[in-house]
Amino acid sequence: MNAAPAGAPSPAAFETADGYLRAADEAGLLSLVDGLPVVAGEYVEPVTGELQCLVEHADPRLIARAPMLLDALFRRHRDCSSAVVRLPGRLPAPAELQPLLTYLEYTPASPPPTEAPASFETTFEITLETTFEITEAADDDEEPIARWLARAIHDAAAERGHTGGREGGAQAVRQLLTSPDRRSYLVRVPGTREPVGHATILTDAYDDVSDTPFVELVDILVDDDALRRTATAALVAVCARTAAAHGTPLIGNVAHPLPLDGRDPAAGAVAALRRRGWTPTHRYRYAARP
Repeated sequence: MNAAPAGAPSPAAFETADGYLRAADEAGLLSLVDGLPVVAGEYVEPVTGELQCLVEHADPRLIARAPMLLDALFRRHRDCSSAVVRLPGRLPAPAELQPLLTYLEYTPASPPPTEAPASFETTFEITLETTFEITEAADDDEEPIARWLARAIHDAAAERGHTGGREGGAQAVRQLLTSPDRRSYLVRVPGTREPVGHATILTDAYDDVSDTPFVELVDILVDDDALRRTATAALVAVCARTAAAHGTPLIGNVAHPLPLDGRDPAAGAVAALRRRGWTPTHRYRYAARP
């Protein structure tokens, strides 16, 4: 696995910041379970509409006693159908908490350039016959980007057993497309009209738990089978260059489907990303109300 380049933010930067518990206490979100701190509140998942108990911090000693923690949470938040608990990247996950989201930081062996042009365009030749371009999306490119984002949101929800949520998904797409810090990069094959892939990022993302600004890789997808591996790597490199220009880490995430026969279907995807220079920073785990 690649080490983080000198001067790059460490994955450990996503640990709970010193002032976070104080701020949570002032907001009325800090409580104690068995004398140990927990930051939890009720949260409506925007795509599925599920009312969740979202735990942004729990003392590691409580996470190790997950059944007791979950029992306390569900007694306090009686209308919540599930609990979602944030875990630091290096903390072992108890069996009672299913994988939901894994966040990873891109840590290439060599740091990308920090200069970011106002627009981006480059050409890659992968064989004598095949060439593709990476260009920054323009206003009239929103339609294919919207389709890809909608597909990613719908597929992630369906893999968690949610078959509805079309309205919530459409709203989430609209919010992404209209975010002032949203940037999208497209893969184009010369001579074809429609792009064959994209990467969409938010450049002003912020993790309040760790007090960490970052660039969020919201979605990346290449529909062309022949180009997928090389074009995906090129898109990641462009996004990393943008993040470096902002002086912040590039963070992406893997959404985990429901377990299959006790196995995590996304474990292989996380392992593959780690081999390509991604380092887990933190995770969200899920437990349904008994």
